Formats: sequence, structure tokens, C-alpha cells
Amino acid sequence: MSLPSQSSRNATRSSQVHYRRSSAGPIRKLVTIIVIIALIALVWFFFIRPRAAKIATTEEQTNAQNETQLANNTPANDSAAQDQPRVINNSASRPLPGSGNLPDPVQDVEDALASTIPPAPQSNQPTHQPAGQPTNTDILDAATTQAQTQPRFQPQTQTQARSSATGIRLQLDAARRLVTENNRVGARKLLSQTLLADNTTHSEAQVLRDEITAINETLLFSPVADPKDSMCETYKIKSGDSLSRIAARRELATHWKLIARINQIVDPSKIRLGQNIKLVRGPFHAIVNKSVHRLDIYHGSPADPSSWLFIKSFDVGLGSNDGTPIGEFVVSANKLENPGWVNPRNAREQYGPDDPANPIGEYWIGITGVGQYSSLTSLGIHGTIDANSIGGDESMGCVRLAKGDIDTVYELLAEHISRVLIVH
Repeated sequence: MSLPSQSSRNATRSSQVHYRRSSAGPIRKLVTIIVIIALIALVWFFFIRPRAAKIATTEEQTNAQNETQLANNTPANDSAAQDQPRVINNSASRPLPGSGNLPDPVQDVEDALASTIPPAPQSNQPTHQPAGQPTNTDILDAATTQAQTQPRFQPQTQTQARSSATGIRLQLDAARRLVTENNRVGARKLLSQTLLADNTTHSEAQVLRDEITAINETLLFSPVADPKDSMCETYKIKSGDSLSRIAARRELATHWKLIARINQIVDPSKIRLGQNIKLVRGPFHAIVNKSVHRLDIYHGSPADPSSWLFIKSFDVGLGSNDGTPIGEFVVSANKLENPGWVNPRNAREQYGPDDPANPIGEYWIGITGVGQYSSLTSLGIHGTIDANSIGGDESMGCVRLAKGDIDTVYELLAEHISRVLIVH
């Protein structure tokens, strides 16, 4: 049996040992946590951090390469991709490519071309007229002062040019698909609206004109009448009919010779009773672009140029020394076949009708200025016996067309209705 003093001493030692063990536990845990954190930090610093930095650097380099490739319009990892045509889904339920983003057509051709037409000249002009028609002339003074104008197409940034080219390609793809589906009317309308849009370049506009011209060779200038084309209709020859009577009675706003042309009628006096023929309804209009020596024919209401449809282009000759004035005109009543001509600069130089030496050829289309250009009453569109003058500046002010071209334009333009715009 232990003494009371011994029991007290043993209890005290046991308590001290327990206390020391209890106080050592938290310290050991703390040290362990610190060691673990240090190990994690070492692993991150020596292994994870360098790898993450390498990945970030690689991503930055890849992004830089992609930006460079986009700037060069070259798809990444595929240098030939830019030469591949766009694939169009032929599903009938899918909207036409680009149809939702079709460039808005020019609201008014006059507004679009207003910047190219300076104030009308007020000076008196020398006259040039077919013989026996003193009210019409073939020239305006070659010294007429004309203001310089801004180009129709404004410079584009590289991004805008790529966007425009993509849009034009989509419209062409859509139009070609419509042609394969026998919807040439829809294709012509789509391409004409695209042609009138402000964001087309000169080269793109030429492609569009070529496409539309090919379509119109079938829609307009062939004997086939498309039932979807409101410009054309089918007519059955009746007793007492002649092509001139049909054109007048149906108010076609075109010359009766156009009926013979498109129906390939060699002798208009030999049409047959009950024969079905194709009629083309006008009016047609002309825009003469001086800078490129080109006359463009359009179809539509004179009051709504924004709805005009492009038909065909013709090369022209213009006045020497910039002698062809710019302005807005209407075809006058002075529209003649086989006209005589007197040189306004030398009255002794005269040519009678059907004279093969007549410089103005076989057709004369008188045009008269309207509005602020009403003083321009002595200008015309005519043929020429000098084919080499087409594309140059050799006339006394009028617009020249080659033989064959002047025939078609003569048949398309109507007196008092057809408008003619001459622009830079």
C-alpha cells in the first residue's frame, strides 16, 4: 500500500506526461500541413507553371497566325480553299443564298446619278440635223464646259471589298440555280437588283451584265414567251392584222420591227392567220456611260427607275473633245429611218436618204433634254458608216452605234416615253 505522499507524486507525473503528449499533437499536424503546402508549391513552380506558360504561348502564336491568314483572305491550313466554289443547297425549303441580305437597290437612278450630271449648259449650240428636219441636230458645241464629277463607286476598304465579292458570288450562284430551275425571270430580277446596288465594283458589274444579257437572249430576244415574264405575251394573228397595227393596238411602246426580229419573221407582209407570235412590251430606256463608251438598255416604268431591269449593253462612239453633254433626255418624235443629213459646219456637205456615204447611217433617234437640261434640244443617237469610231471620241457630239446595234436600240426606244441618261 502506497503512502499518500507517493500517490500524489505519481498522479502528478502521469498528468505531466499526458499534458506533454496532448500538446505535441497539434504541432505535429501544423508541421505536416506546412510540408504538404510546400510540396504543392514546388510541384506547381517546377512542373505545372512552365507547362501552362508553354500552352498559352502556343495559343497566342496560333491566334496570330489565324489573324494573318484572315487578313490575307486565306483559310487556315488550306491554301487552296479560296479557289473552291460555294456549294448551294438545292432544297426547295431553304431560302436562296443571300436572299435575306440582298443589297438594297438604288431608290432612284436619278439620285444615284445626280452627282454625275452638272448644271445644263446655257450657251447656244451649233445644229446638226437630218435633212428636212431643222428642229434636230447632230451636235452640241465641242467646247461646252462640263463639270468634273465624283465616280459612282466610292473606294472600299479591304474588308468591304471581300464582303462585296462574297455577296456578288452568292447572288450569282443563286441566279444560276434559278436558271437551272427554269426561273430565268427570277434570276434576271435578282441580278438586276444586285447590279443597281451601290456596293458593286466595275468588274463585278460587268460580270452581272454578262449574266443578265445571256438570260435575256432567251427571255426577250428569242421567239419563246415565258409565261412568268410580264414583259412578254403571246398573240394570235387575226384577220386584217399587220405587225405595225398590232404594235399600235397593243400599245407596246416598241417599234413593230422588234416583233419581226424576235419572232424571226423575214417578210412581215407574209404573216399567217392564226399564227402565234411573241410580243415584247416596253418601255425601254438608255443610260450612256461616257467613261467606258457604253450604252446600257433598261426596262421599266419611267417614273420608277429603282425597279428597272437591265437588258443589254452596246459599245458607242462619242463626241470629240468631250463634246457629248451629260444630262437627262427623252426620245423625241424625230425618230427617223434612212434620214438625210446636212453638215452643220459646212452646209455644202449634204447627203440624201439611202446614201451609202451618209455619215449618220440608216437610223436617227432624236433626244431632247428635260428639266434643267431642256435647252439641250439638238442631240441624237444614230448609226455610223465608220465602224472604227466606235469606242472613240470622233463624232460632233452625238452618240454613235455600230450597224446592227443601232437597229436594235431604234426598235426598243419609244417616242415621248423612253428616257436617256448621259453620265460620266
